[in-house]
This record gives sequence, C-alpha cells and structure tokens, in this order.
Amino acid sequence: MTKELYIVLIYVVVINLITLIMFYADKQEHKHHRHPHGIRSHTFLTMAILGGSVGELLGMLLFRHKRHHKEFTILLPIILLVQVVVTILVLRMYFSTEVNPADLIPA
Repeated sequence: MTKELYIVLIYVVVINLITLIMFYADKQEHKHHRHPHGIRSHTFLTMAILGGSVGELLGMLLFRHKRHHKEFTILLPIILLVQVVVTILVLRMYFSTEVNPADLIPA
C-alpha cells in the first residue's frame, strides 16, 4: 500500500470517529436537555458527505439517535452508496494495470 492510500485510510478512520463522537455528544445533549437543538442536521449530513457516513450509521444504531429523521434515513444510505461506488471505481483505476488486447489472444 502506498503512502497516499495510508493517508486516505487515516482520514476516513478519523472523520468517522469524529462523526461517531459527535453523534454521542448530540445524543447526550438531548438526553439531558442541556441544549434543546443540539448539533444541526446539516452539520451531520456535511460530515457524511466528507466521508463520515459509516460513523453516522454506527451512531444511529449504537446510540439510537436520529433514526426517525427522514433526512437521515433517506439521504444517509444514498450518500454511503455513492461513496462506496466512487471508492470502488477509484480503487479499480488505482490498482488497474494496462492490458494489451493482443496479450489476451492465445498463441
């Protein structure tokens, strides 16, 4: 694995951890009624777009938070699906080797 892939992997792990912690903090705020509005929904959706969609899904499942908000139950899976497709395409391009069509024909 190259240095670039390590940097991307570290970024994805960190952004998902931050998002998961944000979900926990927001749940605690709502649970104890400290701040009635908590973290805004568009902030969470922005974090998902920036790569924290897995952290948000985990936060929804682990903390039972924002599970009934339509913007999360509809948009978050779409964001995650787009990220998975883009990741697969980028990794295929990154790891692909040039194949000469003539090499595919048996001699």
